[in-house]
Amino acid sequence: MNNDQPNNNDLNNEEESLRMENEFLHLKLKAEYGADSFSSGNLDPELENMFLKNIMAFENSYAANKRATVFEILGRPNFKRADELNDTDLDDALEVVNALLLSKNMVVDFSGAYENRIKYTFIVEELFGKETDDMQVPGMISHFHYEEYHPNHQLDIAARAEEFINGWFKRDLKGAWCLADEFVLAGDIAINKEALSERLKSIFDSYTAFTNADYTIAKIDFEFKTETGMGYAEGFVKYDAVLENGEQVLIKGPFKLYLSCEYGWWAIFHIVFPGFK
Repeated sequence: MNNDQPNNNDLNNEEESLRMENEFLHLKLKAEYGADSFSSGNLDPELENMFLKNIMAFENSYAANKRATVFEILGRPNFKRADELNDTDLDDALEVVNALLLSKNMVVDFSGAYENRIKYTFIVEELFGKETDDMQVPGMISHFHYEEYHPNHQLDIAARAEEFINGWFKRDLKGAWCLADEFVLAGDIAINKEALSERLKSIFDSYTAFTNADYTIAKIDFEFKTETGMGYAEGFVKYDAVLENGEQVLIKGPFKLYLSCEYGWWAIFHIVFPGFK
């Protein structure tokens, strides 16, 4: 007999031990944090054990949570101001500070394309002073988004426009976040989002598919008056609309999407778009 082969009884005992530990962790989470059971009975006991321990680590960290600045969490590192560094030294310093942030489970995200000097200045001269939860949970990353502090309206408008156009090509815009709650049709007729969804569905149901789709956003512009912004995205779109009988109808032309911004969110409230009636 090969003594290196695991005994079935040993395997069963280990599995039963894990199940008992998992049950204990469930009860502990329920008793200490009020967490309801969220386990699937089909989940592998070992995977469930890892999952429950991660949840417990998170709950423990959250319960003992304290607030601190990013600078304090990083150990009060000594980084020079951006205006004290040449481009080469700044690029090196940016790599170092990003690595330091990651070592503390923090990442800074930039949706737009920015020069390294802007990124470094934001991190060292602004983000360092921001207060956040001082929680160190293995595998949990805290993300800081540059655009939350410095909105990029052109980027946001482009994102809403692309969401609308891609949703149109998929023939599915129901509940789309890019659409405003109140929509204006030609002739200054106002309808709500639900009515707009029904109108769009009626258009989409007239075809079986939109194929060979392509678009170009040629221009984006916006302006703010106090807290409310108005903007638009315009360009050119073309696609083949497939009828029930298989016939393809080429639809193409310029488009213009009108957007408003309230409470920092851009949404489309009026469109001029090939195929929309």
